[in-house]
Amino acid sequence: MEHQQELQKLEGLQICQQHVNIEFRNLTYSVPESKGGSGQKCILRGISGSFQAGRLTAILGPSGAGKSSLLNVLSGFKKTGVSGYIMTNGKVRNIQEFRKQSCYIPQEFAMLSQLTTRETLKIAADLKLNVDVGTRKKNVMIEEILQLLDLQKTENTLIGNLSGGEKKRISVGVELLTNPPVMFFDEPTSGLDSSSSFLVISHLKTLAQSGRTIVCTIHQPSSQLLDMFDDFYIIAEGQCLYRGPLCDMKAVFEEAGFPCPKYYNLSDFAIEIACFERGDTIENLIIKYKGRSGNSEDNPVGCQDDIVIEESTMPQSTKTRIGQTTIEIFSKRRYEKTARYPLSLWMQMFILMRRSVLCNYRDLFMFIIRIAAHGCVGLMLGFICFDIGNEASKTMSNAACLFYILFVLFLISPFITVLVYQLEAAVFLREHLNNWYSLKAYYLSKLFSDIPFQVLCPTLLLVFSYCLSGQPFDMDRMLKTWIMCIVITMCGQTIGLLLGAAFDVKVGPFMVVTLNIPMSLFSGFFMRLQDIPSYLQWVSYVSYYRYSFEAEMVNIYGNNRSKLNCSEDFCYFRSPSKILEEFHMEDVSYWHNMGVLLIWLFGSQIGLYIVLKWRVSTSR
Repeated sequence: MEHQQELQKLEGLQICQQHVNIEFRNLTYSVPESKGGSGQKCILRGISGSFQAGRLTAILGPSGAGKSSLLNVLSGFKKTGVSGYIMTNGKVRNIQEFRKQSCYIPQEFAMLSQLTTRETLKIAADLKLNVDVGTRKKNVMIEEILQLLDLQKTENTLIGNLSGGEKKRISVGVELLTNPPVMFFDEPTSGLDSSSSFLVISHLKTLAQSGRTIVCTIHQPSSQLLDMFDDFYIIAEGQCLYRGPLCDMKAVFEEAGFPCPKYYNLSDFAIEIACFERGDTIENLIIKYKGRSGNSEDNPVGCQDDIVIEESTMPQSTKTRIGQTTIEIFSKRRYEKTARYPLSLWMQMFILMRRSVLCNYRDLFMFIIRIAAHGCVGLMLGFICFDIGNEASKTMSNAACLFYILFVLFLISPFITVLVYQLEAAVFLREHLNNWYSLKAYYLSKLFSDIPFQVLCPTLLLVFSYCLSGQPFDMDRMLKTWIMCIVITMCGQTIGLLLGAAFDVKVGPFMVVTLNIPMSLFSGFFMRLQDIPSYLQWVSYVSYYRYSFEAEMVNIYGNNRSKLNCSEDFCYFRSPSKILEEFHMEDVSYWHNMGVLLIWLFGSQIGLYIVLKWRVSTSR
């Protein structure tokens, strides 16, 4: 009973308390014709229009007409190459404030497949809502959204096991948590059957009737879906051919010389006109709607055509008059002028780490692969190099064993993490660009959430390889080896994340091999450093293999280690100091090499952050 009362109290989640009308004039959007080229391809060609609160609007047009580009520009996801102006409630739009009032749901709404429906909504609520919204209220809001979108039966089902229609509805539910007055949808019915499409559009119609501004692109809707939309905005080659209600569309086309056959689907007919299948004389339609907004033919005070729109500022007043009704622009709870993100950096990082750990736990296959790879390699090295660690006649073989322990840790770690960014890129970009969390929070969460693996995997490999190969059971030497292996594992995983973020899924793994091979050649194991040609010796100073190998050799054979056993008549390397002299490591310091490895680790982490920031900037 108490739970039902809470649901009734929060019934306003379905009713939008703020009305936001959108108006745009002479909107132009251009992109480079080719990468690095100077030419520009014009996608939107000075189009104008308006979208009203309480109405469900469909943007129609053939492929390549500019439908998705218009949504990207209006939602603020694309800022480069944009000119014109955008108004909200008669005032010049402030991009940061508008992003708090709106949400954009792309055609491919990326979600983490290892989470259930309820977990996806719960984590979204934790990230998007302010700290003053308690856990109890969040749970009630989630219950209401599950009921509103008919998702109760799938609340404990993994996202990866849901149908396309269920995923579409979850994408709507995720954004409903903040009760936004403006919602943009890119092809919400794409890939769905007629029944699922009708259900999704029905939910959007309900949201529009609650007072929201709902705008979506749609591709060839059926007659049943067509009747559910209040307004239509038809685009052809980046220009507007029609905007207005469905009841006026047929008459406008007939006036322009395009009579619609009886019982013909109006959306199909409109797209045929846009594709020039009904003739190429559409200039009169373009002129009719060119440069005119839906509400006014004049520019608002203080605005000029063809200006960059993203740096404008919103007036300080919190109310404006629309028609005869005075409405509140910003919700006191969610849309007041606050920080960009609803939570502090540490709260963002904690929630993202919790999600990452949960996904790692659910990804049983990858967990087994990582553990099995390190365990099997450790056993294989241990048996191949069995009990040679204290044998003077096999010092070179033992040096090879030590090197391959490091080589395996460096090589396996980036190969596992190089694909992590590619798998999460779409989710990260969508959530970050929607102001869920900062780039710094995501970056720190990825570094810290993988620490259990960064400790467990090298420990497992060392337990088998170090012990079976007969290395000295000296607590100081064992601890130093363990610390160094953890550091190089962290370094390898960070480099893998960096290469995965910098390159695509095909090039990333190749770059891991391309980087590791030359680094290993300049390690001092395959060839003594003084034997390398002088013009190439500089490479050894940046080789992380060199510093890790030198540190391990000094740790194992240095620090006044006693003489080794000799099973033959004479062993030249019975004295550990002779081994270090052979590799020219007699003056090498363990802590100096560890310091360089830490510089490599921090440098790669800084590089990862820079690459992530570059990825975010290029996505705009």
